[in-house]
Amino acid sequence: MDPSYLKDLLWRGREVEFDYGSNRYTLKLINYRSSTEYSFGKKWGNKITSKYLDTLLYRRDYGASLYEMLKNTSSSNFYVY
Repeated sequence: MDPSYLKDLLWRGREVEFDYGSNRYTLKLINYRSSTEYSFGKKWGNKITSKYLDTLLYRRDYGASLYEMLKNTSSSNFYVY
């Protein structure tokens, strides 16, 4: 999935889940009163948050970066809610 398309989905209020390896990951935008944050992590686990999506794209907290996960995951393994 292209990061710009992903960002567009998140700004429209969607939540994106995808399977990578044997885990399911979630990515969503959280709106607070004065700011917004992106949240990324395993579906049933701790999440990483950041004000900027680019920061999350290149962090390697789960082995591969989010960018590598998006690039190497088939479109049939994405779920948009």
